[in-house]
Amino acid sequence: MVPIPSLLSIDQVMSRAVRAGLKLSVAAILAAWVVIWILKPTKLWKKSWHVAEDWAESTGVLRESGLNVIVFCFPILAVAVLLYILAYLRPREGRIRQSTSLIARFSDPIIINSPIGTLSSCELLAAALFIVFLAWTYYSNLASDLKRTTPSKILKLNRRQLKVMAAGVRFGSLSEACLALLLLPVLRGMSLFKYMFGVQFEASVRYHVWIGNGIMLFTLLHSATIMSVWGEKNSLWVEITRWQSTGRVYLAGAIALLTLCVIWLSSLPPVRRTKFHLFYLTHHLYIVFLFFFLMHAGTGHFYLVFAGVLLFALDKILRIVQSSRSTSVLSARVLACKAIELTLPKHPSMQYAPTSTIFVKIPSISRLQWHPFSITSSSNMDDDRLSVMIKCQGPWTSSLYEKIQSMSIQVPGSESTKSLLAAMEGPYGPATFDYQRYGSLLLVAGGSGITPFLSILQDVASRNRDTNTCPTRIQLVYAVKKSVDLSMLTPISSLLLDWPPGLGHLKLRVFVTQEKDRSGNSVSEILHEMSQVKAVILDRHSSGEHVPKPQGLLLKAAVAGLASVAFLVSLVCLTHFFVHKEKRSSPNKTPSWISDTLVLCSFVIATSCAATMAVALSMGRKDVHVPAVPRNKSKSAETCSENVQNVWGEDEINFGKRPNLVDIVSELQNEQGRSEVGVFVCGPDSLQRSVASVCRATCSQKYGRKNKLLLRFHSVNFSL
Repeated sequence: MVPIPSLLSIDQVMSRAVRAGLKLSVAAILAAWVVIWILKPTKLWKKSWHVAEDWAESTGVLRESGLNVIVFCFPILAVAVLLYILAYLRPREGRIRQSTSLIARFSDPIIINSPIGTLSSCELLAAALFIVFLAWTYYSNLASDLKRTTPSKILKLNRRQLKVMAAGVRFGSLSEACLALLLLPVLRGMSLFKYMFGVQFEASVRYHVWIGNGIMLFTLLHSATIMSVWGEKNSLWVEITRWQSTGRVYLAGAIALLTLCVIWLSSLPPVRRTKFHLFYLTHHLYIVFLFFFLMHAGTGHFYLVFAGVLLFALDKILRIVQSSRSTSVLSARVLACKAIELTLPKHPSMQYAPTSTIFVKIPSISRLQWHPFSITSSSNMDDDRLSVMIKCQGPWTSSLYEKIQSMSIQVPGSESTKSLLAAMEGPYGPATFDYQRYGSLLLVAGGSGITPFLSILQDVASRNRDTNTCPTRIQLVYAVKKSVDLSMLTPISSLLLDWPPGLGHLKLRVFVTQEKDRSGNSVSEILHEMSQVKAVILDRHSSGEHVPKPQGLLLKAAVAGLASVAFLVSLVCLTHFFVHKEKRSSPNKTPSWISDTLVLCSFVIATSCAATMAVALSMGRKDVHVPAVPRNKSKSAETCSENVQNVWGEDEINFGKRPNLVDIVSELQNEQGRSEVGVFVCGPDSLQRSVASVCRATCSQKYGRKNKLLLRFHSVNFSL
């Protein structure tokens, strides 16, 4: 008799089939969208597109605007919806399947010391393909323009001036291509890079920086080339101040250029690092830039970049809905290294991956400033609370440090209450747990870069000896300037000192670079001394709630789908009411400002529908009140007892020197032989480059060696 498969097996088969179908759909839609962009500059596409536009106008249903939305906007919006559904259906338990050797090799660092940071083979290949695409677009468009260049009586330009003008105009098309991708890497809750490529928000920010620099370059070339022709005609001021009723609006283009220059200058590293608040505020001028880009280029070109604009707006709306409520901080601890650990109540069903980050706003310090911090706790260990570590390094963090300090020394019986309200946004983390792919881990941290690894170690400890989902060997290399900085390990000090043998092998190596040996104290003794920190228990504010959960994946899919349909329907309806049908060669064309206004109105309608849905569903959630229990009742122990013993006994502390990564890797080679080790690094750029160099050197050895150690590099840095 043929055995009947169980119901669970059938469900698994159906789930895999659905996921496979969704993946194929995403791949097909993305491929079609890429092909459209590749064919767009060709003569074949232009002829076919004119025929399609005439057909759309003759049908009277979609019209030209609706066709543009479906062809250029809907592919990315459809991919977003499918990716959110696919992420929702992804299995969440069990060890992640190890990547194949080919994919792993493409993720290894290949370029270390470059102005744009460490690059992997995959990133280098993607950048090269994008540059080839830009070159193809420019060449194809310009070659087509030059073939039909004849002296213009209307513009009063000779053949040479027309060629220069055509070259400048086509630089603008390259800015357009970059602008279509600019906002996609900085999506947070609705990130496409996270669900498509497994790239976290903090890692994809640099792609936004690269693309932004490209836009600045091509926009300057576009503007300078065209203005040089006007200057040659002695009509620069006349042309640049014109606001045409149809076609390109040059004054709007000039305003967009000035706005872009302000944004770009404020984002340069010297300004961004010293005056982050200025950088943050000026970046909101993107609204002004996009508005005048629409006025300058027209709706036909704005549709090319609209998908990213709409997704960014929806992401912003969902973030505002989540962060609109404040929560009371449960407790705070001031560490010896001038760092603060804040503990906040969270919804028990809120789950987040290790190395996740959360954005924090303290209204009593600033109502505008949001700052990202790594979550140091594990949602598998603490059901009803999460913790973040904040190092005192700037004006905002200094104000918070002083506020907590004043609360800790408050006189008993004082009328002022010890309460602190905070608004939260996030958490944002990887879609999958990268560290679970490996049987062995090498964690390398410098200074405050230890914070993401605190969550990894707590997550490993929460697995309760389940070696199928955890690494069996972990080595933590931690470099600090002063021994007092070791207090950053306080949240997991009891875990480090009493690591359960059933969880595998843990080795801690500490390097204090700017101090000499302090009377032979071991890591255990220093950790025990540093961990004796008293928590400041804060009062729960009457309006304080738990940290609100971010919107679910299905809600994100529904919001994106609703906004897309609402935009298309409203645009088509408004176009029918306010824009009359006209032939392409008609001299009486509809003024550009009418079409631009209809796009803006449709955008407002679409985002309003999405915001209404998000607010309604958010209000419908049942809140769970988290009791203000003492910290020591949490699953993660906060202090270590007097009789704690170091059961693993391999702690190592080195004073006055930096970690020698080559020696550490050699020891791993001798201990483990041929194996794949996940190398995670978080710290200064110099540390990142050093670790990446060692990983590249190890992986570049001959693959025929029997005892080859494969190091897989992962950077966990967060930088804006």
